[in-house]
Parts: sequence; structure tokens; C-alpha cells
Amino acid sequence: MEQTRLSRREPRPQATQYHRLEPQRTTCIECKQPMWVVYHAHRSITTLHGLCQLTLVVRRCGKGSCGRSRQASRAEEEGRWALPPGECGLDLIALVGTLRYREHRSVPKMHQALLARGISIAQRSVTHLM
Repeated sequence: MEQTRLSRREPRPQATQYHRLEPQRTTCIECKQPMWVVYHAHRSITTLHGLCQLTLVVRRCGKGSCGRSRQASRAEEEGRWALPPGECGLDLIALVGTLRYREHRSVPKMHQALLARGISIAQRSVTHLM
């Protein structure tokens, strides 16, 4: 029984852009105390302009008795880049939708169009973006 290889044949390209996203609010909305930076999350997003490495600053209320001390506050701008579970940017999703529904292209032709633009993406991922 022959197994198919699901992993990448070549490494993912290096990020061409780096962005640091911070929450706008630095004080707790419940107790008005300053929120602490608890960790930095890292996320890679494929956009039409290349691969972007996002560093997300996550804050949390430092006052233990506050009702929101267990709730993390992430950057509001994160939703402008991509959907929560996704690795592809909203601009890439919009382009695939345009190619599919306005220009009536098939998945292999959309994949070729993305490769021609320099976007390294699997054909199966193009199917998932529709």
C-alpha cells in the first residue's frame, strides 16, 4: 500500500513583512487597572503581498480579584488580516472568490493564477478558500 506524502516538499518561504499588533485598550474595562502583557502570539498569514509574520501582543488584567482577570485581550486589528483559524489573508480569499464567481475559473486555473502572482499555496488550499 503506497502512502501519499501530505507534507511540504520544500520549506515555507520566509516572511517578507513583519507586523506587531497590540490591543488598543491598555486598561481593564471592569476595574480600570492597567492590563499586563502576558505573552506574545505569533501567526503567519499568506497575503497577496507575500507572507506576513504577525506578532500579537496579548494582555490580561493583573488584578486577581477582577472578574476579567482570566480573559485575554488580543489586538482588534487581527480580524483585519485573516479569519481566526485561517492562514490566508482576507485579500487572498477575496481574489479566489473573484476568480471563481466572476471569471468562472476552475480550481487548477485559479491555482495557476496564484502561482503566477508568486503566491505559494497548495491546490487543495485553493479549494478550501472557496
